[in-house]
Amino acid sequence: MNELNAENSENSVFKLGRALGKSLEAVDQVIISRLNKSIPLINDIGKHLINASGKRLRPLLTLAMAAQYNNYSKNSIILAAAVEFIHTATLLHDDVVDESNLRRGKKTANIIWGNEFSVLAGDFLFAQSFELMVETKSIEALSSLASASCKITQGEFQQMQIANRPETSQKDYFDVIGKKTAELFGASCKSGVIIAGGNVEDQDAAYNYGFNLGLAFQIIDDLMDFNNLPNKMGKNLGDDFKLGKTTLPIILAWQKSNNIEKRFWIKTIKELKQGSKDLTNAIEIFKKYKIFEECKKKSQEFIFESIKSLEKFPNTEIKDYLIGLAKESIERSR
Repeated sequence: MNELNAENSENSVFKLGRALGKSLEAVDQVIISRLNKSIPLINDIGKHLINASGKRLRPLLTLAMAAQYNNYSKNSIILAAAVEFIHTATLLHDDVVDESNLRRGKKTANIIWGNEFSVLAGDFLFAQSFELMVETKSIEALSSLASASCKITQGEFQQMQIANRPETSQKDYFDVIGKKTAELFGASCKSGVIIAGGNVEDQDAAYNYGFNLGLAFQIIDDLMDFNNLPNKMGKNLGDDFKLGKTTLPIILAWQKSNNIEKRFWIKTIKELKQGSKDLTNAIEIFKKYKIFEECKKKSQEFIFESIKSLEKFPNTEIKDYLIGLAKESIERSR
């Protein structure tokens, strides 16, 4: 497969955001309104994380897919808000499980308010998302996002089970990130088509775009733990490594490592006995076996499939931005 050309795709997510600006503002209004109706502490925690959540990528995908059918309805906006609530809830729970200190350069909610309040706030946001979905009166959209929510939780459990296990198979790894990350991308896209009245084939195409995009995003996130500056990542360099997370770079390195190097992975990942130079040593092993290049190649394969899924849709400005968004996801690690 030829390497995907990211030329002219820079800032596609921002272009998409501008094109859907009014709808995105309406999503924010729904979010703020729902949080304002909750108790003050939930409001504070929810707003803290949502304000730090960046580009609203998942709700933007829902709005973009609906816009492919010229649908800018209230239901698409409500559904996009539900998607953001689901995503935010998973971030709250993730940070508690991972004992994270930073998210996008800001203190995590669990550091500010504690684990108990963060978990309960996440539960509230999950419940709120289902209230919003019910308001759309679309059983199909509700089914899609409810299924994704269940799979996200399954993926969290499976991620914990493969933690500290560099010998994990690629199949198990992709099963985890498929559920934990890619499912919500896929369901966000599919639900936008559902709410706009698209047929089953179009729904499947939208899901495949989002799912493959989500897989690529997670692989690049894995890479960014090892080859980016903290201020670009919004977290500390090597956080995943220090926690012993089993990510694709670790799995590939384990498969290629000699006996001495495997003892290094056992010490640092399985036993979490890490010295001050071990992150640097891990990166040197990655460079030796061209692990970064292999991960990028794999993510490019998913991006190729993602873009291919859009062939069913008419050629529009929105479609161009979705293609650009997919292409530029590879550039995040540079």
